[in-house]
Amino acid sequence: MTRQKSVHYLALSTVALWSSAYVFTKLALEHYTSSSLGLIRCAVATGVLAVILLGRKTPGPKAGDLPWLILSGAVGFAVYLLAFNRGSEILSPTTSCLIISTAPIISALLARICFRESLSRSGWLAMIIAFCGVMVMRLREGTLDLSTGVWWMLMAALSISAYSLLQRKLALKYDPLTITGYSFAAATLLLAVFAPEAAVQLREAAAPQVVLALFLGIFPSALAYQLWSIALSRANRTSTVTNYMFLTPFLTGLLEFAVIRQAPEGRTVLGGLIIIGGLMLFAFKGEKRPVSRDNGGP
Repeated sequence: MTRQKSVHYLALSTVALWSSAYVFTKLALEHYTSSSLGLIRCAVATGVLAVILLGRKTPGPKAGDLPWLILSGAVGFAVYLLAFNRGSEILSPTTSCLIISTAPIISALLARICFRESLSRSGWLAMIIAFCGVMVMRLREGTLDLSTGVWWMLMAALSISAYSLLQRKLALKYDPLTITGYSFAAATLLLAVFAPEAAVQLREAAAPQVVLALFLGIFPSALAYQLWSIALSRANRTSTVTNYMFLTPFLTGLLEFAVIRQAPEGRTVLGGLIIIGGLMLFAFKGEKRPVSRDNGGP
């Protein structure tokens, strides 16, 4: 397999793993609370990434960077997973995925506010289109139904967007995988307050529920970020990798139907198509400068 051909397999594998997180989180939350599942997922990912980083003989973080790494872990994984899990309790996997898909656009908006980066007219139009898609998804019998699940998921999208911007500062000293590993470790420490609750739920969990929690920590978290980092490092163009993220809602919908036997509603499909249209416009014409090489996953 050639180096460039492997990029496509790596990117496709990553988005497939991230798609699975939406469906299997929904199933895991039938037993675990949002906070417990967030801690377990972070702790498992931290353990796996620690082995990888130790194998690479990665040096420890510099003392001056610790506040930034803690902040990165807080917004990128601790707050993100708490909000993501709470939203997943209420929304369908496909709806959750489509709302999180707006993260690249939110990242650009934050960059506009924080760094005064300019957006093209197409970028602003893409932003409007994407959020109109969210509104269409939540229309029910002519009225706008913005449940608490939507707000939780928008908070998750905002958190992962802030994480993307923090990477720009940390990327001056660390590679993406190292940032991810240290951020997961920081998130685990921040969520450790939920350890007693998580321990009880793990002890009471049946084998399939334990496997679900381990799966979420290993595959959509630690392994997916490892594959994503490798794909980005091998690609001649970043867009070769990031464009695969357009497949995430489609793969999530297929997996949701296969596992939960639940097909997306018509308004979800229509709103999703509008969101994806906005994201495609943004990806190809929206930014005057790239915001980040990694917009994160679920």
